[in-house]
Amino acid sequence: MSVSVRNVDGLYVAEVRFDDTNELVFTSDPARDAESASKLGEAWMDWFDGLSDGRVESIYYILAIPETWPGPPPGSHPYSGLHFKIGRARDVRKRVQNLRTGTSSKLIVHALEPNSAALEAARHEQFEADRRQGEWFSASPVLVRHVFDTWQRHRATHPDDRAEIMALMDRIDILKGVRSVLGGAPDMINPSLNETWYGKIFVDLVYANPVWKKGG
Repeated sequence: MSVSVRNVDGLYVAEVRFDDTNELVFTSDPARDAESASKLGEAWMDWFDGLSDGRVESIYYILAIPETWPGPPPGSHPYSGLHFKIGRARDVRKRVQNLRTGTSSKLIVHALEPNSAALEAARHEQFEADRRQGEWFSASPVLVRHVFDTWQRHRATHPDDRAEIMALMDRIDILKGVRSVLGGAPDMINPSLNETWYGKIFVDLVYANPVWKKGG
């Protein structure tokens, strides 16, 4: 990757591009002079280069999707009822693995951005109205928009995470279809094999506990 600087309305922005394709991958905030803008671009490039081997810390946005999530209600946004964890870590994928030991929800990293303790605190304050517990925040339309804007700006997530997001979009469409067929949300989603089943039931063999796969 390489950094170039251009003047925009009297201010300067750095642009980072891939050397082989010349694809634009990052544009910095405006700076008052070319040198400051160049430093912003170089700092971003150092962060991006350090992600794969855990040399840098990042602010992460991890979405939790419970097995029993019924999907978004009619008229709501696609992530209605879900929660994001906003935190920071050096090895984000390891952080996700640690979180998985304490939940049955599916966890997907949706976006990363360069870390600082000040920025993490600022993000928590920014979305304070959506805070539910600790670093978990309701996936409000404003927060969801911010998360996808952050991804668009930095595009730093792992390919596996991007594939998981696409699979989630498919799941949301399926859950919307289930609501339509059943005339509303199911009474039970992925119930335990050891509990009494009642009402309208939906079993998602992709997201359900592995016991479903073992049981056929």
